[in-house]
Amino acid sequence: MGIFKGVGLCTLTCVLLSLFADAAAGGGVKSIFLFKDVLRSNTTALKTSGFNTLLIFRIGLLDNGDLVYYSTGDAGEAVDAPVVTNGSYVGGTALAEKVESFKTGTTNINRVEISLVSHDTTFQIIRDLINADGTGSDTVLYKNFEVLKAEWGLDAFNNDDEGVYDVASTVSFAQMLGEMGYQYSIAPYTNSGFWANVTTQVESANPGLFDRVYLQVYDGGSGNNPGTWQTTLGMKVIPLVWVVNDAKPSQGTTAAEAQQRFETWFSQYTVAGGGYWNDYDIEKMDSSYTDYGAALTSVF
Repeated sequence: MGIFKGVGLCTLTCVLLSLFADAAAGGGVKSIFLFKDVLRSNTTALKTSGFNTLLIFRIGLLDNGDLVYYSTGDAGEAVDAPVVTNGSYVGGTALAEKVESFKTGTTNINRVEISLVSHDTTFQIIRDLINADGTGSDTVLYKNFEVLKAEWGLDAFNNDDEGVYDVASTVSFAQMLGEMGYQYSIAPYTNSGFWANVTTQVESANPGLFDRVYLQVYDGGSGNNPGTWQTTLGMKVIPLVWVVNDAKPSQGTTAAEAQQRFETWFSQYTVAGGGYWNDYDIEKMDSSYTDYGAALTSVF
């Protein structure tokens, strides 16, 4: 019992609770989606404000399977950069070095993901390419994502399908990514039945591949209950809130408000962490990365 010497007025219960809190803090996922062009965002702040997971939003596919990095510039302009063409990396050294730098030097980041979202025909193209060619290592789809992983030093792939919802191709695509070393995550806001089906099939065939759920609890997903989703999917979720923004101000959440929500969700459902949509709005609105990061580290 020497560990408890000198605790003074603190009871054994106090110490145990403190140890539990210390164990919980630091172990959870602290994430943020990178909507801004990574070559223009505040890399130092992203690496040192408490986040441990960055999700680069977004990679899109052209009809032939080529990959394009779609992002947003300082003034809100679209920034489109081809990154992989016919199995060859064409994104340039600066972009590759920037992404790789997230996990080097002084940093809290231990996981970098790329996100695909169905704002365009990306998931239709994936479905059609898989139906036509399969997912073998000789296919364009396989080669392109393998090259991107190697060039950017990626850890995981994030599926933000919001419209196609094809179970067969989604499962096949996840398994293909797993073969080349990606972890697999999702960022749903609706259609829990679809995601439950995908979760079951992927986990059954490849245990441990599907390891994270970033649940949108804002805008179209504002009514989502993390506890309900955890029950449906059979795994812990990471609820996401939208930071203060001028696109949909009513959906914005201050750092203090975010902390309160994360505390509630952790207390009620023991969620796996928390996160934000997105870095562009933090910088545009001159908000504080430090404050938003602290809202996560204080809970997780």
